[in-house]
This record gives sequence, C-alpha cells and structure tokens, in this order.
Amino acid sequence: MAEWENYVKRTGACCKCERPFQEQEVYQATLNEVKDGFERRDFCSECWSDQIRDESFSFWQARVPRKEEKKKVFVDDGVLVDFFKRLSEADEQEKQGFCFVLALILMRKRLLKYLSTETTESGQEVWVMKLTGEAKEYRICNPQLDDEKVAKIQMELSEVLAGE
Repeated sequence: MAEWENYVKRTGACCKCERPFQEQEVYQATLNEVKDGFERRDFCSECWSDQIRDESFSFWQARVPRKEEKKKVFVDDGVLVDFFKRLSEADEQEKQGFCFVLALILMRKRLLKYLSTETTESGQEVWVMKLTGEAKEYRICNPQLDDEKVAKIQMELSEVLAGE
C-alpha cells in the first residue's frame, strides 16, 4: 500500500496560481491518477476550468472552514459513492484495497449493501454488493487487509478526501 502514500494533501492554496484560499472560500478539489496512485489538486474559482474537470479522475466542491469550525472527516456521500464506482472497475491491487475500504465505509453509512461472497477460480474472495437504490451489482475483491492496513487506508482517504 506504499504507493498510496504519494498523494498531495490540502495545501490551503490554488495549485495553479498559488493564491492562498480565504476563510469560507469555495474551491474545486480533484483527484488525478499519477504513476504512484492519486494526487489531490485544489483550484480557486478563477483557475477552475472544464478541461481540468474532464482530466480529473474525480472532483468535488469544497469550502475553507472558519478557523473555529470543526473540520469534516470526509467529503459528502455523493463524492464517496462516485469514487467507489470509479475504483470498482480498477484492476490494480492498490486501487482494489482503496475500493474495499471505501466499500466498508459506505456499508457503515448504509449506502452499500453486502449481498454475498463468491470465490474465483484462483481462490480470490469477491464480495457482491449493491448501492442503495441501484440495481447494478458490484464485485469487489477482498484484499484480505489486516486491521492496521484498513486503518492506514482510512487515514489516507480522510486526508485525501477531506471535505473542507
């Protein structure tokens, strides 16, 4: 899972013009695929464009909190679901680990329902799941992560997808 450590955390400034964000300012955050995983990039309104959006793996709108506000742990549920859907199609083992942990989070939020377990010819355990209100079934490989690895990925997700 070391590959997932190579992401950019929120810097508090636009990654294009480098202008620091002000308290309560709304900005766009993106996740972009890079060689070693994902990289987060934040953009002010002036620098945001359709091209940036189209080149991103995932994107969402965020707001700089007031200094006295408690920071959110994750972005809204819609962003988590979108990220899960995109990762569910990944073949890379590292992305499958992230997808599995996202699935656990979505199950805890009651947005994803576990249906059954299948075993592939190679012996890989696959969980069959369905998002609430959708008919499509998702087959998510269980990477057999220990508690420590799950906690580490949750922390990384929290830092990468911090809501505000």
